Amino acid sequence: MPVSTRIDVQDRLVTFQCAGTVVLGDIEHAYGAMFQDPSFEPGLNALWDMREASIGVYAQQIPDILRMISARQEDRGTGYRVAILVAGSPDFGMSTLFEMSAQSMPFQVRVFRSSTRATRWLKGEDV
Repeated sequence: MPVSTRIDVQDRLVTFQCAGTVVLGDIEHAYGAMFQDPSFEPGLNALWDMREASIGVYAQQIPDILRMISARQEDRGTGYRVAILVAGSPDFGMSTLFEMSAQSMPFQVRVFRSSTRATRWLKGEDV
């Protein structure tokens, strides 16, 4: 599976570790798996670690991702942060497009190339 999901309750963080080419179905599966984990709590921050993956999602699929998130908003909560950690420029561009598209959502999204900066931001530090 291109995406594995791990929840750290102490750090209030869901980590989606990605490898290979990640397509829309992989994102949907991982998002659903998060809710099945008995450790899941609404409002947990999320880290999508894409450094060992490539994004196989098309720009026209971003609204599908936002609809998937909106459909589970009551379960997911609000006010959380989502960091997308990428290595390459194509993935940075697509992730930034998602960041801009999600501005009206009840959570914050930021794209990072630095793990340290992503972690600091997820902990509430402004970077």
